[in-house]
Amino acid sequence: SEDAIKADLQEMNEEIDRVLERYTRLSVSRRPYWEVQEVLDQLSNLPPTHFDTDDARAEFARRVDSQEPYWQEGPSSNLVLRGLINERAHVPDILLSGVIGPREANELFELFMNYWNHGLGLLDPAIHSPRTLLQRCPLLFTIVLTIASRDYPARPNLYSRLLEQARLSASAALVDGLKDADTVQALLLVAAYPPPVQRFTDDRTSLFVGMALRMATDLNLHRAYRKAPSSRTEALELANHVRTWRACLLLDSWSAVKHGRFPTLRPSSGAPQATDARGIQSEFEYRIFKEVNQFMQFAKSSNGSLGYMELTVGFNNAIQALRDEISHILRRFEDRDQPSGMLRKAVLTQTIEYARMVVYSFGFTRSLQQGNPWGGDYTLMCLEAASASVIGLLERLAPLPLFRCSPDAWFEYAAFSAAFLLKLLRPQFQSVIRGSQRVRIADLVKRLVDTYRSPAIALQIENHLPRVLADFLERAAAHHPEYMAARPPALDRRARHTPSPPGHGVPGGGFNMSPGESLATAICGSIPEWWEYLDRELPGQL
Repeated sequence: SEDAIKADLQEMNEEIDRVLERYTRLSVSRRPYWEVQEVLDQLSNLPPTHFDTDDARAEFARRVDSQEPYWQEGPSSNLVLRGLINERAHVPDILLSGVIGPREANELFELFMNYWNHGLGLLDPAIHSPRTLLQRCPLLFTIVLTIASRDYPARPNLYSRLLEQARLSASAALVDGLKDADTVQALLLVAAYPPPVQRFTDDRTSLFVGMALRMATDLNLHRAYRKAPSSRTEALELANHVRTWRACLLLDSWSAVKHGRFPTLRPSSGAPQATDARGIQSEFEYRIFKEVNQFMQFAKSSNGSLGYMELTVGFNNAIQALRDEISHILRRFEDRDQPSGMLRKAVLTQTIEYARMVVYSFGFTRSLQQGNPWGGDYTLMCLEAASASVIGLLERLAPLPLFRCSPDAWFEYAAFSAAFLLKLLRPQFQSVIRGSQRVRIADLVKRLVDTYRSPAIALQIENHLPRVLADFLERAAAHHPEYMAARPPALDRRARHTPSPPGHGVPGGGFNMSPGESLATAICGSIPEWWEYLDRELPGQL
């Protein structure tokens, strides 16, 4: 009878629960097993399933040694054990409570793989499906579905509900959860796609990056590439670890540039040369930021013994070599003329322009400190790099459908440059940046603001970063008559040109700026020292 079958299942699963509790000291779900299993069976899976319950139970019973539990191999390094624990103990409440059903979970996973995974490229269809993702890490499962729900027209309000559950899951996972590569991936995704915040001081991106780096080094993910796989399954798992470590390097270097600090990881903390397209993109992004961080390290430690222009020339040579290498490598990919290949090339080009802007703005500010009221040659360099950055987003990135599902950092690059361009519209620059040049600058910023507010970019969630950046830039530009007179993009289809650089300098002065109006606090969430100085030295209302 059905009751007898359920009784047998209950007895068998109570035995499994006892083994799991002895092995892991984790509490298991008290829901009836068949209720949980009914939900799990509806999640899409990869054939064959990762484990067989009977075989797994026998293996766990054989391996458990109650006398030496401290030294036992943990679930982090055993996918079979981890999968059984997570399916018996940690099925997310969003599934069991009916916030989303298995069908919606499958749909959200597919949306993530098709539209969001390009940001870091962490998930691999060869090992990741909704079911295996839950088996590996319920936190990663929840984070993936939460990110995908940012743009889920079938349920526009789902994101806020999943976000609350994701916060609870993250807290529980860090306190009581397993320490594994999948948890590192979850933290990296939260850092790349952080939840919207009301104030920049609430941003915790750097904290998520720091936790991911600490856990990754504890797990020795930086050594994964040294191991020789003995099977295809092991090769896929090692590739997953290498991919995770490469993302750690990237987000560490990106966070260092963003916050004006040195990276946590040493530059020598490497991974093998990537062979897949997304891995190669991550590798190039990391190398670009590595050049910026090395410039900053030399510039801050030289104490004037090395000229900043000399350091900048070295940086320019390194960046140009990278630009040439990127162009050569990307031509090899078959998808180079498809949206994925076009996005890859545009992102790398945009990253280069952002890197140039950061380095040049540092030199510009140091030039001000040394008595040059207009930053010398750096003014021209900043103007060219900032304009190229904004134009690159408008003409190469924004038209691509995948761009709206990008990591927050990709939206910050052009906004950072646009904010610098607005500084050049301040009154003391009127004799340097003349009429038509000022109009072109205002037009670029106006087009960026309109683009960031457009439905093609801004998601219908609260405080999506492009919309926040657009509001900030418009507030900062509102007192410039050139900006207010700028035509809507639909009314001006003529080719745009990079604003001409200034030909000479004029004296400047200091001013008092409230911290709330600081460029870096509004854009970056922190105040790199060169922008803090720039805000003090250049008069105006930005």
